[in-house]
Order: sequence, then C-alpha cells, then structure tokens
Amino acid sequence: MSRATRDGSFPRSPRLALSGIEIFANAVLRRFETKFMGGLARRHSGPPTDLPQRRSFPPEIVIMIMAYLKYDTATLKACAATCSTWYRIAALHIHDTLVLPKWSESMSRNQPYSRLLFLHKFGLLPFVERLAFGGSLGCLVCPANFDSGNMPYFGAMVNLQRLEIEDLMFSQFPEGLGKYLGHFAPTLRSVALICPKGARWQLLDFLRLFPKLENVGISRYSKRGGGDPLDNQPVVPISRGLRGTLVLKDFGDVKLLEDMAVVFGGMGFTCMDLKNAPGAMRFVLDACADTLETLWIYPPIKRCHYTSSHDFNLSSSTALRCIEVSVDSLRRLGQLFSTIASPVFSELVVIFPSVETRCTMWVDVADGVRDLYEVRACNVVFCYDGPETSAHAREMRLMTRRGVEAGRYDFLPRPPLVVYRPFKTLFRG
Repeated sequence: MSRATRDGSFPRSPRLALSGIEIFANAVLRRFETKFMGGLARRHSGPPTDLPQRRSFPPEIVIMIMAYLKYDTATLKACAATCSTWYRIAALHIHDTLVLPKWSESMSRNQPYSRLLFLHKFGLLPFVERLAFGGSLGCLVCPANFDSGNMPYFGAMVNLQRLEIEDLMFSQFPEGLGKYLGHFAPTLRSVALICPKGARWQLLDFLRLFPKLENVGISRYSKRGGGDPLDNQPVVPISRGLRGTLVLKDFGDVKLLEDMAVVFGGMGFTCMDLKNAPGAMRFVLDACADTLETLWIYPPIKRCHYTSSHDFNLSSSTALRCIEVSVDSLRRLGQLFSTIASPVFSELVVIFPSVETRCTMWVDVADGVRDLYEVRACNVVFCYDGPETSAHAREMRLMTRRGVEAGRYDFLPRPPLVVYRPFKTLFRG
C-alpha cells in the first residue's frame, strides 16, 4: 500500500487525474448523446414494421477473411476474443487440428487424454477436422490409444476429414482397426501413414475402411523380408477411384500401389508429392497420366542411385499444369528437363523454406528460373513456406522486388507472383 502524505492525502499525478476526469466526462457525454438520439429516433419513427431488417455479415466476406487468417493462430484467437460472432467464426479454425501423443508405458490405460476432455467440456470436438498421432521415438499407436475411456470422445468427432498416424503397429490390432476408426468413414477424405509397421494386406484393409478416401500419404514404408502369405490373396475392389493427392516419401513397395488401384477402382490423382520412390514414381505417373495436374518434383542428385531420369519423363502427362520445386533444386531441374522429353506445364511454383535465404542465393534463383523458362515457357510463382507476417517473408518480398528492379526477370512476360502458403502437414496447403 502506498504511504500517505502529512495532511492524510495520497500523492497523485495531476496529469493522470486530469486524464481520468476527461475519460469519465467523455463516457458520460457519449451515453447522454446515445440516449437522446435514440429517443429522438423513436419519436419520429413509424410503427415497428417500418424498421429496417437486420442483415447478416455477407458470408463470402467471412470466407475471404478466414482464408487470409487461416494459418495465423494468434490473430484468430484475438478475433475470437472480440465478440460472440467472431468467436463462432474463428473457433472452427482454432480447434480444427487435434494432435495426440502416441502411447508409452508411462501413460495410464484408463485415463483419457486431457486434450480430449478439454475439447469435450467446451463442445469443440465436432469442430475437429484433422486428427494426428505423433510424439517421441520409441512410442507407438496401439489399442491403448483407443481404450474405453477415449472412445466416446473419438465418436464425437463427427466432422473428421484428415487422419495422420505415425508408427501405426498393425500387429497390435488382430481384429483390425474398424471398431476404433471405422466411425470416421462417412467424412474422412485424407489418410497419412508415417512409418507404418505391417504387411501389405494390413495396409489395404486399413485403407478399405474409408470408401470416400481421396488423399493418401505413405512415408517410410517398404516391403520387409519375404512378405506375408496373405499379401497374395485376391483383392476385392470397392469401386471408387482415388481423385485427390498422393504423397509418397521413402517408399519402396510398388505392388501395394497396384493393389490400391484395384481396391479403389483405379487411380486418378490430380496432385502428387513423390520423393525417393524408385519404381513407384513411374507407375503412378503412368497410371495418372490423364489426370495429374500438379507435381511436386525432386530432381535426382548427381550419382543418385535410387532414381533414374526415365522416372521423370513427364511427356505422357497430358493434364499437367503446375510443377512445384524447392528453391535449392531449381538448377538440377533445369538440367534434368534439358535431357528428357520436355513436360508440358504452364506454371512453375518455387518453394522457399521458412528459414533465412542468403542474399547471394537470389542470383542463382533468377538463373535457375531462366534455365527452366528456356525449356518450357510458363508463369512463375514464388511461394513462401510460412506466414506472411514473418521476417523471412518480408525478406523474400524485398529481394524479389530488388531482382525485378535489377532486370533479372526481364525474360518473363510478367514479374514472379509472391504468395504465402504454410505447409503444415504431410498434405501441404
């Protein structure tokens, strides 16, 4: 408590006191003015039926605003704190992703996830659109993740669209995963498996649970040992082709892709992200030659033994519209396209990572774009892998403008377009 002066009063700053009086007077004046104008309006207004109808905020404006703020969680939380209307709009995007840890011996089998309890308490589980299981090395996903204490909360996720599981141990589910994840089938559109542990037929049975599946991602999986005898059993199709995004990284089982094509009645992926997938690349490019529109491409490094130039022959991809490549692979991609049949594409997207880029590298960027443009004239887009408000994004915008002013991109019909698209998950964008 502050000490009193000799006359018993407390010391106060005159400027602070005057500011407080001014604020109070303004508040009183505004309140009186509001009441007076309200009474005047009621006196000269017609019957209640003549009052203007209350109009809602245009939904297309809301969609545009949220598309801009979708990856800016801090701003979304600030919007949610302003009023109930913005809370209802922003809460859908703040709580659309739920990441749960994998099970370990230190976790209790009967204790539900605290994150599930929190979302259930505030009625937010129906807003969850992406569910991911991840965590430290040595942990796995097993029935303990879906014990009886957690299942009611998983069942409340009625709008789940994306499922990502790391270290899924199929041998821990002798009866299959249907009773644990089958209730997601009506809405689930995307599945990503990172380092799955199981036979080919087990992966197929898992994917078969979701007949409306469109996007598939498999990372760090290859055929192990001599295989499982059940891998050779006949595959029953479910008569629905895959039409979304395919992500394969460190993948080495072409037979699994062939069986997937049979199960889902063919492949028609429009977007692919293929890295270190020998054999699989050539198969999926041929299978989706008429539908592939966007390809994230990783040119082979010199003396690379796992991918041949033949795998990158895209001349048969008649629907190809866009090629995406990381900034450090531009020169290699230009060299590659000069030795193979030139693919037909109209847009080149150069991805910049969300880390600092050396200023001296921007000259190499312009040279790499020039090499590719000479092979295939196309529109050029610079895409930053992160939010627009970061310091690295400002640097990218500045260096691009300086490159344009210096004439490094004069060979293009228009300057490179700069966009921002954070790649948060296995299914980018």
